[in-house]
Amino acid sequence: MNKSDCIVFDDVTIAYGAEKAVRHVSFSVPNGEVFAIVGESGSGKSTLVRAAFGMLKQADISGQILLNSIDISTLSDGDWRNLRGTQISMIFQNPSAYLNPNRTVENHFKDLFRAHGESYDSRRVIDMLNLVHLDGGERILASYPFQLSGGMQQRLAIALSLILKPTIVFADEPTSALDILVQASVLDLLREVTQALGATVIIVTHNIKAAARIAHSIGVMNKGHLVEVGPTEEVIHYPKDDYTRVLLDSVMKVV
Repeated sequence: MNKSDCIVFDDVTIAYGAEKAVRHVSFSVPNGEVFAIVGESGSGKSTLVRAAFGMLKQADISGQILLNSIDISTLSDGDWRNLRGTQISMIFQNPSAYLNPNRTVENHFKDLFRAHGESYDSRRVIDMLNLVHLDGGERILASYPFQLSGGMQQRLAIALSLILKPTIVFADEPTSALDILVQASVLDLLREVTQALGATVIIVTHNIKAAARIAHSIGVMNKGHLVEVGPTEEVIHYPKDDYTRVLLDSVMKVV
């Protein structure tokens, strides 16, 4: 861990009462890189990013989580409101669950700008829609979310998450609700857009093959423990942990 690290988890343990969901996890992500956390359901991978996004008020968190050198345990509710959207953002699993079906796409952007005290800029929004390959900006802005396909909704979610140019992006299973072909295009898009903006990314996925497509480094979670972490090529081709080999074997069998 050094000064160029944008995100740091230092000996993080997360518990709900007597039950520990995450145990003594440490890793760091350098500025501008993509880090993937891989594991099965219940491994603790989503718990890590939700803790870093300030979503686990009910949990007991020990150790230290730093975002751009800020210890998140020191942040007030007001601090979080100021940070989310502008400095850090989250892309969730199923955008249809949080996109308002009664608000047009344009109103989603207007609401976001207003919430952060910024003036709405339609040109800026259309430029972002083009960046995420949602062509025909005026038509998209006039649409309601339910009029868009699942893949288009996820592209919209990415655009909403990145429009205010956060430096840190968390993506929690962002493609699991999509079919295989759309998954690949959304992952490629996420890598392309975050690189263009210079953002640092943590993506959570159960699919180690998807992780290898987008990430510079991979951390493997199993039953709350970080059992392996390293550069993507190293983890994929020279896995050290038996559980990592199981994940790789399961992908190979599916393919």
